[in-house]
Amino acid sequence: MKRNLYNMLFTLLVVTTSCQHYLDVKPKGKLIPTQIADFDHLLDNIDIVRYPFLSNNSVCYLGHLTDNLSYSESLAEIAYLKNRSPNLNNYYAFTFRQPYGNPNTSDYFWDWGMYRSAKFFNNVIDGIEGLGDEVAQSADAKAVMSQAYAGRAWSYFQGALVYGPVYRPNQENNEKTLPYVVDSDVSKPIPMISTQEEVFQKVWTDLHIALDGAPETTSYPSRPNKTATEAMLAYYHLFTQQYDSVLYYADRAWQRSIQNGVDQVVYDFNELSLADPQNPVSSTITSPDNSINLPRSREILFFRATDQRAGLANDSYPSESFIDLFDKENDLRFKYFFLEAPGYKTTSGGIVYDDGMRIQYYRGATAGTTGTPKFQMTSGFTYPEVLLMRAEAYARTNRLSEAVADLNTLRRFRFKTGTPSLGVPATQDETVLLVLEERRRELPIGHLKRFLDIKRYSLDTGKPWSLKTVEHIIGTNRYHGEVSSAHFRVHIVNPILRFNPHWEIPEDNRPY
Repeated sequence: MKRNLYNMLFTLLVVTTSCQHYLDVKPKGKLIPTQIADFDHLLDNIDIVRYPFLSNNSVCYLGHLTDNLSYSESLAEIAYLKNRSPNLNNYYAFTFRQPYGNPNTSDYFWDWGMYRSAKFFNNVIDGIEGLGDEVAQSADAKAVMSQAYAGRAWSYFQGALVYGPVYRPNQENNEKTLPYVVDSDVSKPIPMISTQEEVFQKVWTDLHIALDGAPETTSYPSRPNKTATEAMLAYYHLFTQQYDSVLYYADRAWQRSIQNGVDQVVYDFNELSLADPQNPVSSTITSPDNSINLPRSREILFFRATDQRAGLANDSYPSESFIDLFDKENDLRFKYFFLEAPGYKTTSGGIVYDDGMRIQYYRGATAGTTGTPKFQMTSGFTYPEVLLMRAEAYARTNRLSEAVADLNTLRRFRFKTGTPSLGVPATQDETVLLVLEERRRELPIGHLKRFLDIKRYSLDTGKPWSLKTVEHIIGTNRYHGEVSSAHFRVHIVNPILRFNPHWEIPEDNRPY
């Protein structure tokens, strides 16, 4: 996977510094974009996909705020605290000890994730528009710009939900969140910081511009096509609670996806196998197309890197509530992803700390000698997630039989052949719960998805899927994080605030 992805993206790595501004004369050995194809190539830069809300170690502490992960005492006290793990912010997040990251150093979510990729998107949009109206209005130009608009919208939308509070539809969402930078000229002043509502409106505008010119297909799933753009709009409306719009866009995206059959966008787990059945922990998973471990796997609609380490011994374990969601006899995801293996073990101060055999989550674990994960995940979108967004929209709009039909479609590919289909529950709440439980099973255990879902579910007061507080336990200690509080948002770091006093946001002076 790494070789295939890097080969595709490496060509334009040399423009990382040159794309901040354009020169009248092309320096020897540098590429200065001057035509549509040049700007198109900028969208292949690996920095666009490599660090979306990830640290320089490719982990994400946001997943450690959720109910999907658990810690042992030895993992917490020795690996994280005593040994001063380079991923210490995971532990701070798990114990809701703020600030989670050092407020006086660089923020990888901000610097390496959102704004590094925005640099490319803005250069593509401004650059093509600078070629003149006749060129910019051509189908080829609009197809390239649409991918930049959609990529920018996806990044800033996640940012508004990470750095902002719980978004409350039909209320004033006027807390300052992040600057929606759309200018490629880095010599210009950074704009005023936008409120969360302003970010949502700008995302909506970018996505609709993108949809207008989006190509039916793109060269790689890192580039959003029309289906991916519709999936983004469906996801956007999950947070605005406009479920008729979720249904509209998710249905369009799903129908377009399955024109050649559902089996072309979803793996049938009954057709998978272990390359080395005697060593399931280290074995690769074999799929009919041999691509299940790649970003171009059958199921990935829109690829962005995700945290592959969550749920593995040196990072965390899957929580009991997450494990209990799975039918251990019939759900083949449990067979392939939940494996018992030696847990965290070390000697410190002459004392042996040994977690023993523990169930761990091997979906993203590197397998064999390939250097690739067992099953490639994404923080973008998969085709199964599109189906589940449609199922949620059906359930939320009280179309219960249609919602359950979508669940049974996915279950047919995930459960052992012959497993009975689900019946339609008696109530809407029961149906919504079934859909959201399936969503939790299907999405990555760490990173963004569950974190953001918990935030939006918090508005469903009194519903069985809604959490007001997340509780974590380490030994006899209990830690509580309130979803509608600063526990579930990220603060802008001080170096950025010092350079932008016009935002009038106080610095974070809490000890780290």
